[in-house]
Amino acid sequence: MVRKEKIYSINQKAKLIAFFILFQISLTFSYPASSMATDNNPPDRLNRYFLNHLLTNSKNTLISPLKWEKSDWLKAGLCSAAIISFLPADNSIHKWIGKNRSDTTDSVARAFSAAGRPAVLLGVISLGYIYGEINDKQESRKTFLLAGESLLITELIVQLGKITIGRARPYTEEAAFSFHPFNFKGKWQSFPSGHAASAWALAACLASRSESPYLDAALYSVAAGISLSRVFLDKHYPSDVLAASLLGYFIGKKISRPSKPPEDKPAIALVFNRGIIAFSLYYNF
Repeated sequence: MVRKEKIYSINQKAKLIAFFILFQISLTFSYPASSMATDNNPPDRLNRYFLNHLLTNSKNTLISPLKWEKSDWLKAGLCSAAIISFLPADNSIHKWIGKNRSDTTDSVARAFSAAGRPAVLLGVISLGYIYGEINDKQESRKTFLLAGESLLITELIVQLGKITIGRARPYTEEAAFSFHPFNFKGKWQSFPSGHAASAWALAACLASRSESPYLDAALYSVAAGISLSRVFLDKHYPSDVLAASLLGYFIGKKISRPSKPPEDKPAIALVFNRGIIAFSLYYNF
């Protein structure tokens, strides 16, 4: 019975993502947008430009390692080192939490875990978009559409990781280094945590476009609570949650911020004119 519920849960996520994407496609020609969406001018309506923006960001996120610079590889290396450092402690932390769980900690963890469900997060995004639509707030619509993109792209990468890696969940008691690659069974889809990745993607995206440090703190606190809840409920190891949190955070940041334009560099040119030969120094700032 437990295994059927886990498989059903994964199928529900897939259906939810598929429905959302098909919904965007159905809106492709519903009504025109005022202007073409770009990185510096993200879409503010559910239309064909939003779909184009979503697909472009999905592609760019998936192939981004091919365009990384030294600083990007350094960050990736540091994050990987942090995740790997948790692996030897996963079993010990799992056993310690099992011995110290209580009805109170379980209740709090279940509340945070429920808040991290994809349906709940999509509901938050939908309400934010509707608020912007009703009050004619363009920036609100843009923010929550970008949050929707972050959530969908993160969920796509997470599900690919879960299926490919096939790590056994803590409750299976198979130990932290038990893997069943390319498997669709929920009990072998521990790495990375979908709840944690989605929560941090949403929090990072909204915080990046917020001007309130109090709102930022609240968003990241809820994301942290959702992440920890998955460990306390025996659904994930600490390394699953850490990897997912970092993944969601960086995707949320990437989607919410426009691409940086090429850096302007000083340019020297030789100018010829009637009776004049001169050098010009150009720099745009």
